[in-house]
Amino acid sequence: MFNRRPGGRSTCKSTCKSAAQRKQKAPKITPQQQKVQRRKERLTENPFGLWFIEQAERAGTVQTYQGIDAAGLHQLLAMHNFRKKRYGWIDKGHGKDAYHLCHVQGLKGRDGSTGLTTSLNLFVGLDYLNQQHGNKPVNAWAGESIPKSARKRKWDITPSMTLDQKLQKLADFLGAELDTFLDELDEMPQRTARLRLARSIHKGQGDELLEPLDRRYTLAELGALKLPELQALATMQDGRNRDKERIFRNCPPDSQLGVMHDELKRFSTDLPEGKHRDNCRFMLSLVRVLGSYLAPINDAQGKARGRFDFPNASWSPLQYCNPVYPWRTPVSLLESDRQALVTSIIEAAHNALQGLNIDGEALEAQLEVRLHLQTLVPVVMAPDEMTWEACGANWITYIDDLYNSFESTWQALLDLGICTESQVFAAQDGVLRSLQAAIEQGREQYRNNRMHTVYGVQFQRYPAYLEYPPMAVDGQQLAV
Repeated sequence: MFNRRPGGRSTCKSTCKSAAQRKQKAPKITPQQQKVQRRKERLTENPFGLWFIEQAERAGTVQTYQGIDAAGLHQLLAMHNFRKKRYGWIDKGHGKDAYHLCHVQGLKGRDGSTGLTTSLNLFVGLDYLNQQHGNKPVNAWAGESIPKSARKRKWDITPSMTLDQKLQKLADFLGAELDTFLDELDEMPQRTARLRLARSIHKGQGDELLEPLDRRYTLAELGALKLPELQALATMQDGRNRDKERIFRNCPPDSQLGVMHDELKRFSTDLPEGKHRDNCRFMLSLVRVLGSYLAPINDAQGKARGRFDFPNASWSPLQYCNPVYPWRTPVSLLESDRQALVTSIIEAAHNALQGLNIDGEALEAQLEVRLHLQTLVPVVMAPDEMTWEACGANWITYIDDLYNSFESTWQALLDLGICTESQVFAAQDGVLRSLQAAIEQGREQYRNNRMHTVYGVQFQRYPAYLEYPPMAVDGQQLAV
């Protein structure tokens, strides 16, 4: 007769059987889910995640993200990075920024509504104007919001909640969209400067090459300290007498006019048809015209990031004239009047993005009385070897790129009535003539360079980028 061994299945306790069943029923966490969970925890450590949670905290509800999907979250991250790379925080100092992420419809409306935190209700604006506007009523045709009646108590954020609890409520509200967003990220945004410094100090405590601190700190203790306290510990650890000076030579702050240009361009493309979009398009034309004047005179508002520069060409389409003293204007008066014009256009552009009413006729008249047309035809440069290869060694592509770089300025001048369509068509032909003159000059310089005149290398042929393009102007072939 067969007898089971002691401790066999028939003699197991019920608890062992239940444990085995629980283990079998427990969901298995996939590597992808583990990655998403790690990244979700990192949201409480990086600037974007803290800003993301802060918006729900300021609104008092996670419903400020109502209707957003993974693509919308990517757009929010792109906007957050765009604002950071304007480098407005360099001159303002740590924790401050010259540029804010502003809501069109406020997070807390006067009527109890909640402004949405989406790309169509957010724009990068100026700090002082954002603070001045405060909770100013915005037109109903601008921005996105939900009424007070649509809010649900279960999605409220209270001040007593911890950071992890707020994040969990956000995760519950967004569901799979947040997981998809975190999974699709190529890499998580880096931690805040304060946390990175805390981890660096904690790691350096075991390094014999560094000075010892007054005592050994845990990572949690360092993470709770403020930035000045961490900087003092880092100074002690490095054996320095004072804090390290941070120099940002390669990070000049962006210009206000340039930031307004980029945001007006985005709203003009992404917003649905309506008055808000029309105002943004109108202000975009004004900003482009003003930028096309400021860039050639090397004004900081026009030169920043090369937005209003023209590659492979030099062009000063406009000239400035003081309406009170048009001749022999004193330099001080000219500068003050020009600065007043730039400031008024920048503030009007911010108001257009904000969804406020703007006096378009007054702004247009203010610009037209000061900026007068000088020439519509840019002075084009012949391509060199690098630009020729960049356009695929093709004349059609090179000329198309030239036209595309001028098109927005021509259109802005046309929209404001500074020029006519016939003048623009004539200017397009003038670009080809200017290109022909540039090629002729380039061919002459190529024949007379030192390779042929000094070192005696026999001339054979011109390079491809100095051959005449197969274009015709007024029915005549450009090439000769």
